[in-house]
Amino acid sequence: MIAKSSDDGKTWSEPINLTEMCKKEAWWLWAPAPGNGITLKDGTLVLPTQGRDKNGLPFSNITYSKDSGKTWKTSNPAYSNTTECAVVDLDNGVLMLNMRDNRNEKEKGATNGRAIAITTNLGDTWTEHATSHGALQEPVCMASLYKHEYTVDGKKQSVLIFSNPNTKQGRYNITIKASLDQGKTWPEKYWLLLDEGYGRGYSSLTSVDEQTIGIFYESSQADMTFQKIELKELLHQ
Repeated sequence: MIAKSSDDGKTWSEPINLTEMCKKEAWWLWAPAPGNGITLKDGTLVLPTQGRDKNGLPFSNITYSKDSGKTWKTSNPAYSNTTECAVVDLDNGVLMLNMRDNRNEKEKGATNGRAIAITTNLGDTWTEHATSHGALQEPVCMASLYKHEYTVDGKKQSVLIFSNPNTKQGRYNITIKASLDQGKTWPEKYWLLLDEGYGRGYSSLTSVDEQTIGIFYESSQADMTFQKIELKELLHQ
């Protein structure tokens, strides 16, 4: 179900049944992924979603609306045996989907890592990204991916920001990582450790303002923690 508010949450519209509108009858499950949706330059609304196919195998995909949320369409799966996911629109208009991958339950070697796919047609077709399974390690846990936009000397710039438990086993070391090349690399000099203790490990990134990012996460000290971080602290500017 999805509802909207035009008065900062004081009142809400009657909810729309997205399951009825989008879910294929054969799928065992179809649901939103944790975290945020995005709005593309042309106004298209995009949500990260997940499900289970006719055989019960998990998948990740996106769901989108081209008419301000009146009607929605869900895409083809981006990858199989994946679940919770996060979506960003790269500077070239390509959508990137970053996915929790069940294979990493057993894979603790060099190919442990988030599954990553891209699409140029709102998920009709997907291509596995070069960094898939290797660039961003995980213990199999939800993660957040977000594009932050800011201005330097009057010129618009963007940085991809990622957060998760930075381990291959166990939900600890909640870390923020930054990529200045649209997700091709995640240099260790742009990593920021927030919490080295064990917790549930979920997180959600956002922009506070151009020079500040925010993260809402399940920490080792509290179920819900919100922290503001200066962009210059992450990027050493």
